[in-house]
Amino acid sequence: MQDKTYVIAIIVVLAICCLGMYVAVSGYLNSNPGAFPDIVASFQGTPVVVSISTYTPAPTQVVIALPNTPTIAAVPSPLGALQTITAAATIVIPTPVPTRAVVASPTATGGPGFPSCAGFAFCPRAGPPDYALGIGGDPCPRNYIWGRVTDASGRGLRDRKIRFKAPYGEMDNVTTKAPPDPEGVYNIPSVATNSTWVVWLLDAGGGEASPRVTLHTQAYTGVGNCPTRIDFVQQR
Repeated sequence: MQDKTYVIAIIVVLAICCLGMYVAVSGYLNSNPGAFPDIVASFQGTPVVVSISTYTPAPTQVVIALPNTPTIAAVPSPLGALQTITAAATIVIPTPVPTRAVVASPTATGGPGFPSCAGFAFCPRAGPPDYALGIGGDPCPRNYIWGRVTDASGRGLRDRKIRFKAPYGEMDNVTTKAPPDPEGVYNIPSVATNSTWVVWLLDAGGGEASPRVTLHTQAYTGVGNCPTRIDFVQQR
């Protein structure tokens, strides 16, 4: 019985509260007729914005590794600091310049101290001491300018004219010999030591068949060629 009383009392209280609220709201609206539409419009005109954050991944950058750059060891600068010189990545290989072959022109020569034989039929040559060819069995007679005229195969040629100019400018000829003397041998007698002579070979018409050779006579020292011997060898 007591519980029912409590329930009835609570209902009555709630009814009184609701009635009070109704009277208060009705009185407010009666005194402010435009308030209700404004309240409704404010609820209707105010948009509700819901912000939802999203995650957008950044684009991935592709990194291409460059080849290692060769470096040259650091060297001291004039001020004492070390400087690193980085070599260029591109190595330039120079194009080789073609080498032009140099072909020496063929020139005949009689050896050291002898002029060129180019353009002549015979070439002067120095010769060693020779017992068979030397005058009077002397392998290197000091009082003669002597020698032999031969063809290209070494065979002696007789009756060839040797022209010479003596130290005082006088000129004369001698002729190469025939058997019983060694064929092709010639000699110019009475030559003084330390005198200067000019000797050359003539052709059949009297022209110069060899270059002129200037000879400074001297005694044989026992080594090398005979200093007063000049052979004339036909060129091939």
